[in-house]
Amino acid sequence: MVGTEGEVVTPRRAASVVVVRDGDEGVEVLLLRRTSKAAFAPDRFVFPGGSVDDSDQRVPLIGPPQVDERGRAAAPAEMVDQVAGVVDDVFVAGVRETCEEALILLALDSSGAPASVDHARAVRAAMASGASLAEAFDQRALRLDPASLVYHDRWITPEGAPRRFDTFFYYAATPAGQISEHDRSEAVDSVWVRPNEVLHSEEWTPRLLPPTRYHLSLCEQHADAAAVLAAARADAVHEPVRARLVSDGAGGTAVVVRPGAAPVPLGALPWREPGTNEGR
Repeated sequence: MVGTEGEVVTPRRAASVVVVRDGDEGVEVLLLRRTSKAAFAPDRFVFPGGSVDDSDQRVPLIGPPQVDERGRAAAPAEMVDQVAGVVDDVFVAGVRETCEEALILLALDSSGAPASVDHARAVRAAMASGASLAEAFDQRALRLDPASLVYHDRWITPEGAPRRFDTFFYYAATPAGQISEHDRSEAVDSVWVRPNEVLHSEEWTPRLLPPTRYHLSLCEQHADAAAVLAAARADAVHEPVRARLVSDGAGGTAVVVRPGAAPVPLGALPWREPGTNEGR
């Protein structure tokens, strides 16, 4: 968004979590439908997530940060303090928003086992009553699991968009025994979808944002949730995807993802071709 004097608004830091599971016919992805009253992307289907909140404190971790097959941290270096054993607020925001919006709690209990659906309900209720995620965890002896979220990439909304976000995209598997349940506030519906059915449906096309379509296209390439997570980790991109809006010459809008790239229609795929790893 550009101010009245031409000042470009700074993007808000945010997290988005691509939650996957194994279905009877292949990998499935959780999508939430935003309320029609939302200021951003009303009535669109999105992944759980949202802006970093003031309550997203640096919450203690259990275990070392995850690394890829080359021994590198699978999250941007500024997000993981290996000495202090904590993560930055954007990681915490991803865990918090996924619980608030979808009732999926990516955490460990005191024994080191994945959190249960009862834990998820209790944490969601505590946060609805004003507790921070850190406070809700402390009350129930829960801790963050550094391997629960697999960082993949980071998208910055183009300059000129009415609202701008600097969004870190993570992937996560649904913890065993947990079920998804939208909050009926920010998210008014939820559905587990097979990526290929959504991506090739004219009905779904206008209901998905370009980054959502892009990440669904990554999931479509793999047969199960484990393969999706492995690919997300192996192909992690740390240089932000910086798109900008331009005129398409016909009264519409197109997107240029990176300098020198040809414009593509707004909403078309891919913004960045699946399998590329520019800026790694």
